Amino acid sequence: MYPAGSNDTYHAICSRLMEILKSSIYRHVRSTSSIPSASKAVLLSGGLDSSIIAVLASSIDKAKDVIAICVGHEGSQDIKYARIVAERLGMRLLIKYISIDEMLSTARDVIRVMHSFDPMEVRNSIVLYAAMKELREYGLRHVITGDGCDEIFAGYSYMLSMSYEQLEHELARLERIMHFSSIAIAEDLGMSVSLPYLDVLDYAKSIPVGLKVNEYEGKRYGKFILRLCFEHLLGKDIAWRVKMPMEQGANTSILGSYLASMVDDEYLARRSKDCLDGDRVRIRSKEHLYYYEMYRAMFGAPYLMDCGGTNKARCSECSACISNDARFCRVCGAFPITPIPV
Repeated sequence: MYPAGSNDTYHAICSRLMEILKSSIYRHVRSTSSIPSASKAVLLSGGLDSSIIAVLASSIDKAKDVIAICVGHEGSQDIKYARIVAERLGMRLLIKYISIDEMLSTARDVIRVMHSFDPMEVRNSIVLYAAMKELREYGLRHVITGDGCDEIFAGYSYMLSMSYEQLEHELARLERIMHFSSIAIAEDLGMSVSLPYLDVLDYAKSIPVGLKVNEYEGKRYGKFILRLCFEHLLGKDIAWRVKMPMEQGANTSILGSYLASMVDDEYLARRSKDCLDGDRVRIRSKEHLYYYEMYRAMFGAPYLMDCGGTNKARCSECSACISNDARFCRVCGAFPITPIPV
């Protein structure tokens, strides 16, 4: 099962990770609500992070009492894999197919809640908003997510090419800045959310980065140690499933091509010039423009933000307020950016 090294070491790490995660999930499940079913909802994409949550939640309560939900557009890979996981666990799975019209309607809510017109943020958060809204209609008020796993266990694809020294610095940086849209979305919908992986953070920092990114059968993977630890519970196909951004797994990424076909080229050129000249916002695509026009109607141009406080600057691409050491703008989604001192 394990690569070269001490099997006792791997076994000890796996046992401790499972202990912390299971204890965290148990605590969240038992303390969130007096309504039994309200504390047993899991957002399940069929990827590693959420599947681990699902299998541990199922071991705490009878699997038939744990409700999972997966949201996706037609052709969603997440729905395919979520079905596999739910069937193996005997877990009830709610599947919501979301149409393009529903995506665009939900995008408005996401922009309002997240104060962002970043296309990736919008496409990802559409999935979360639609899932939580669906659960709320079932009377559920609490949900458990896999948020934080990528940040703590080096799950992002760009990390695979880093040296271990670079990876150490990047994980430390992510720890300082990580934020999760699920928290704001849950609050907007009158729900609460648990993120069990955050309870593993302190212990995870003691795990060598070489066990977070490593090779398996000739391919480099992030979240390496978690894949090893949970393969026997999840199955090899789930444990070693390649990381897929939420927008791709749920197929909300289709919005980019859909909006490209709906917005006229001449309109894009004219409005992009207006946005740059009048609002100091650089528009990158038709989809970006579509979301920005929603954002502007709600909040006005980003340059009007009050950047009071210390260590503040403005984004070089949209003039929104950012920290003076930021590399990414959460408002417009630009990366990399050059902070402009205020």
